[in-house]
Amino acid sequence: MTRMKVTCLMAGFLIVGCLSTVHAAFSVGDRGASVTEIQKQLSRSGIRVEADGYYGRQTQQAIKTFQKRHRLAADGVVGPATYKALTGKDMPRSAAYPAGGASGARAYGGVISPDAEKIMTEARKYLGTPYRFGGVAPDGFDCSGFIRFVYARGGIALPRSADEQYNVGKNVSMDSLKPGDLVFFSTYEKGVSHSGIYVGNGSFISATTSRGVAVADLMHGYWREHYVGAKRIL
Repeated sequence: MTRMKVTCLMAGFLIVGCLSTVHAAFSVGDRGASVTEIQKQLSRSGIRVEADGYYGRQTQQAIKTFQKRHRLAADGVVGPATYKALTGKDMPRSAAYPAGGASGARAYGGVISPDAEKIMTEARKYLGTPYRFGGVAPDGFDCSGFIRFVYARGGIALPRSADEQYNVGKNVSMDSLKPGDLVFFSTYEKGVSHSGIYVGNGSFISATTSRGVAVADLMHGYWREHYVGAKRIL
């Protein structure tokens, strides 16, 4: 059993607050008028939540309640199906590439390059894909295998393991993160052992054993505590 396989496996068992859906859109950490509208629609449906424009844990729980009532996957994320059931409208395109009203890594509001958009689109295709020990294909990924596959689809070759991936690209501070940047964590032992792709709004996508390919909060909880750094490849 290789070190890379063991560390990626441990990262999946330790995940906290992981979010997953078929096409993630609005989730914990998002802000703005669209979130306010979601909260208002929840209240109109009989689920009380403060319409403060911030997608926090209270809103997440309210969405789960709504999803259960409508026989949707109760993951606490507003994807296309939940958005349609809640508002009666199709998901706006902007929701697929989150950009809130705050600054820095919490809500990236800049222009996303075509290369980064291509990576984001490709990565989100595999949300919910199961974790597979040493997996490098859509029938199952481990953390670094997922990143390597997604970037390869964008025409960029990356090393196989998380620690090797950390040795390429340009160092990026957390306050300067942009969608498409790689984020790294120390989860099992000293050194890099888990990797993901930053998607904006303080969130990243990665392959975990507990939820498969999923979106998680980078700024709080387990992942913030075990954050090592980020690299820009694009």
